[in-house]
Amino acid sequence: VPDFEIDPETTALVIVDMQHTCAHVRWGLGRLFRTVDPERADYYFSRVERVVVPNTQRLLEFFRSRGLRVIFLALGPILEDGSDLSPNFRRRYQHEEEALGFRVTFPRGTPGYAILPEIAPRDDELVINKTANSAFNSSDIDRLLRNLGIQSLIVTGVGTDVCVETTARDAIDRGYNCIIVEDACATLDEESHEASLLAFAKWFGKVASTDEVLALLDRKTAEER
Repeated sequence: VPDFEIDPETTALVIVDMQHTCAHVRWGLGRLFRTVDPERADYYFSRVERVVVPNTQRLLEFFRSRGLRVIFLALGPILEDGSDLSPNFRRRYQHEEEALGFRVTFPRGTPGYAILPEIAPRDDELVINKTANSAFNSSDIDRLLRNLGIQSLIVTGVGTDVCVETTARDAIDRGYNCIIVEDACATLDEESHEASLLAFAKWFGKVASTDEVLALLDRKTAEER
């Protein structure tokens, strides 16, 4: 991938689906994973709690302390019956909920939909609802980013090989620079996580650690002073 410059003033931190339903062991997908694949569920939620949340907090502290943009993405229907979800999502979640007997996805505004309290959005930070894997296919994020003058995205969240990678690839195709923060993302197993990041770094954008991203942004901020 050709090198690209990052200007902190036109860069947004994008936090993908760090909600109770997607990233908490006792909600939605957490209950589903523990029911159908406990071993991978243990890996996933251990990584979310011990690695992803702390590193996301570090990134949030940096962006907030410097007045840079923070954007949260949240997956869920607006309608109670979920009929506004993309057809593939709707079929999958209906099948899972019927088979398991409990709710997997939650409408906007409900506790299951909410972002984890450890990284909760502030009043001046956008929370963009999406109804499919990619925010660019199911929300007005592209228009909002352009209105804000954003050119580059630092992407974190869950799952690495699903909503994180899909959103980041779509961002690249629309002309944004994009870095996925490898130790601020998680999916159900290490092999899928690594394969997703390898493909992204080979063909689309950059992959970096939290330390590397913070060092890059700190250096660029100092250069602008």
